[in-house]
Amino acid sequence: MNARIFGDSSAAEAQTVESSGTNSNSMLKILLSIFGLCLVGALAAPADGVQTSTKVPPVAIVDSGQEKHEDGSYHFFYQGEDGTHRDETAVVQNAGTDDAFLEVSGTYSYFDADGKEVVVNYKADNHGFVPEGGNILPQISLAAKLASEQKQPLPDADFKKTPKYE
Repeated sequence: MNARIFGDSSAAEAQTVESSGTNSNSMLKILLSIFGLCLVGALAAPADGVQTSTKVPPVAIVDSGQEKHEDGSYHFFYQGEDGTHRDETAVVQNAGTDDAFLEVSGTYSYFDADGKEVVVNYKADNHGFVPEGGNILPQISLAAKLASEQKQPLPDADFKKTPKYE
């Protein structure tokens, strides 16, 4: 509220500025509070058409198993009640050397939206990953296979071997 005090004009102006400054600060605080509440409400509300939860129940695992060996090799598998499955085996190659690596091979399958089974076979070693099957374009499988058949693995410019401490 702008109050005018009679008498000294500079005192009256100071009182007017001080009163209007207080009102402006109060109004600013109210506006910021309202803006903050609107922002919180907008962030908390789900977007139109976006599902916030899935309606599909989890698939039960009907069979599974795993083996882990001291040398780092392994085998695991599982099968879902919907027919999906995965089976993977890894074998250590060049064990006990600086060039040791896992040679991994496996397969997985699932049913796409049209009910068609998609089966993918894959292998991975120190030369790369090669997928083949169902939904993998033949060009991708061929390019991965050719790259993996190179004599020397491609150098990884970012990779630095960790130092061995004794």
